[in-house]
Amino acid sequence: MTVSFLSATASAAEYLSEHAQVHSLLNGSRLQGIYLRTNTPYSLSFHTDGTVVNQKDERGRWWVNQQGQYCRVWATGRLKGNLACLNLTQEGEKIAI
Repeated sequence: MTVSFLSATASAAEYLSEHAQVHSLLNGSRLQGIYLRTNTPYSLSFHTDGTVVNQKDERGRWWVNQQGQYCRVWATGRLKGNLACLNLTQEGEKIAI
């Protein structure tokens, strides 16, 4: 499944917060988006084994924490070691962070 990734501001009440829902949404999916700062496209592939791979073949690990946030830590590439947990919202086929 390919889903669009957007950057948006959402109130906390709109965030997805159920672990199973967020995991199901991402697991095995490929997300495509635009970096708003640089207006350049990117993609993230969420493999079922817990690895995440971007369009530059940089790799990391992804998971969903107890609060239902998407978390990832990069193992390779320019963001190696960068850890972040992000809230997600969904509007149809689009995901916003």
